[in-house]
Amino acid sequence: MRNYPRSKNFSIGKVGLNINGDLSEKEIEERVKIAEKAGVRVIWIGEFEGFEDPFKVADVVSSCSNLKVGFGVLSAQKGCERIVSGVERLRERYGDRFIVGVGAGSYADPKEGYGRLKKCLDFLKDLDVPVVVGAGSPMTTALSKGTDGVLFNSVKEEFISWLLRYADTPFKAAYGPALILPSNNEEDLLLAAAIVFTGSRRLIEEFQFERIANELLKVDIMSLVRTRWEGGSIADCEGAEALFKYRDFLLDNFTISGSAEDVKARIKSLLQLCDHVVLADPFFRDIESVKKLKEVVV
Repeated sequence: MRNYPRSKNFSIGKVGLNINGDLSEKEIEERVKIAEKAGVRVIWIGEFEGFEDPFKVADVVSSCSNLKVGFGVLSAQKGCERIVSGVERLRERYGDRFIVGVGAGSYADPKEGYGRLKKCLDFLKDLDVPVVVGAGSPMTTALSKGTDGVLFNSVKEEFISWLLRYADTPFKAAYGPALILPSNNEEDLLLAAAIVFTGSRRLIEEFQFERIANELLKVDIMSLVRTRWEGGSIADCEGAEALFKYRDFLLDNFTISGSAEDVKARIKSLLQLCDHVVLADPFFRDIESVKKLKEVVV
């Protein structure tokens, strides 16, 4: 059984940084040290196909800092037993510094994903670390009841206000693509926003974004992502014109971006609704954005 009280913040401060496992250990360590000096108290690690195992990334982060580590999020689709064993190995080495975020994973049928996520959360209910659910719809947000928190897959106040009606948990965080502009990683930001948007079926229905969604769903976004992974620009790629056409819509609604002052203002606004804000991919990719963390941490 758990031996800690439910908390509204887990002593992680108001702003966290997401770092994923497609950087070298040296690059990860560099960013972690800058973040720690800037006042960030937690690094959130995502899980994606083709990236380094998130538990290995957590090992790197933990070994070079005193920061807490959150998993934002681990896929229930890949099994829950490996979450328990991975976290326990980290706790044995680094102590109680970890928060487990769990999401459904990628399913053609949302109901199947919901069922897998619910079973995983039930399986983890006695894990002696905080467990939070990654949520982007009312149905998944409602699973926050009985967990220690929710990571909203949204950074727009209007969308979070909608999801809050279904949340029942002490800790709430806004988690989404972020970047200080101008940046060489703006195309990555645009792609991240498009992925969040097109993956939010209930939000698209609720806010009547079907027309834009139908255009963007025709784009092979993952092909464009691979182009960026290979170091290329998507400017002349097939389908990219649709993303650029809706640039302002995507960045305004699905990212925290702009000047350092704009980013800080958005964080403050989100903190009127949530307890914590996570600056997610591609913020960590742009070392210039990372170096300006001190200007946006509140």
